[in-house]
Amino acid sequence: MENKIIAVDFDGTLCENNWPEIGEPKFGTITYLLKEKEQGAKLILWTCRVGEMLEKAVTWCAEHGLGFDAVNENLPEIIESFGSDARKIFANEYLDDRNVSLSVCREKSNMQLWAEREIEIACEHENPDRKSGEWDYGCACYDSALKAFSSLLEDGHSGFSIGMTKHILNRLIEGKPLTPIEDTEDVWTDRSYRKMIDSYQCKRMSSLFKDVYPDGNVKYHDNDRICCINVDNPNVSYHSGLVSNLINEMYPITMPYFPESKPFMVHCEEFLTDPKNGDFDTVGILYVIKPDGERVEINRFFKEGEDDFIEIASCEYEMRRKMHEERLEKLTNNLKKDCHGCFGASDDSCQRCEEERPV
Repeated sequence: MENKIIAVDFDGTLCENNWPEIGEPKFGTITYLLKEKEQGAKLILWTCRVGEMLEKAVTWCAEHGLGFDAVNENLPEIIESFGSDARKIFANEYLDDRNVSLSVCREKSNMQLWAEREIEIACEHENPDRKSGEWDYGCACYDSALKAFSSLLEDGHSGFSIGMTKHILNRLIEGKPLTPIEDTEDVWTDRSYRKMIDSYQCKRMSSLFKDVYPDGNVKYHDNDRICCINVDNPNVSYHSGLVSNLINEMYPITMPYFPESKPFMVHCEEFLTDPKNGDFDTVGILYVIKPDGERVEINRFFKEGEDDFIEIASCEYEMRRKMHEERLEKLTNNLKKDCHGCFGASDDSCQRCEEERPV
């Protein structure tokens, strides 16, 4: 059988169940069937409706773009194959709101029962006042996780195989390819935006780009490969073109490319010496923690130039740090002076501050 056959119920499946009237359309099911039909699937309307009610259902489906290869009967090729029109409709898929998964009929394993209890406890902790049937975002995430776990158990996974499956699933969730990316023409989409450089985006991994220069030189960069950490605030991460370019020079991407599950974590320091330069004008790229956990010292330093950052020596970097500290100290002293010595006090303001505050 070359073409997939799908038998679909009407009330409660293609539309909301509002018998004998026709309910609101279920666009998710309709869209799925339309896509399957485009790919060659054959559709059978399989419903309890007969006579005039059936005619209304078929007309309603046509109005929503759904045409059927058979209605409440087998396809001609199935009848020919079986030698008769069997009472049961033959199909590869059956869509019905009354459908019960075979997993419901099986006796639950200890692992399944344990997982269901853990999800129940977690949902109670997430929303202890939740009413029966009430939707909750956190509980919905727990329920989805249980479905995925139950599916693994149904497939018979345990031990090594479930760990391997978890690794595969994690990479899919992270948007990372399962096999190395080869630099072949079919994996790139032209994203050229600069006249002198041809730029391409990878179809298999949206964060991966390729730049082709006029001299034929090719460079690759992965926007998710490098993450910056501020040493003064380790809980804050960010991306930096300056840092990315440096790490890509140290550890260039080559083909075939199989991205690591963890990024390069680059620890940096930033400070401001001149207020006219905005938030910061001096950057220290101190060290990197590679995806394999190895720490590599970098200790390269940069200051803001007219068009871009310029690399400087460590002595100039320390001098600029001193300028930064002096600027902060001066700013703090000015605040104390303007606030009559109440700066840092537990009260919101002193009496003189209140009297002199602009209206």
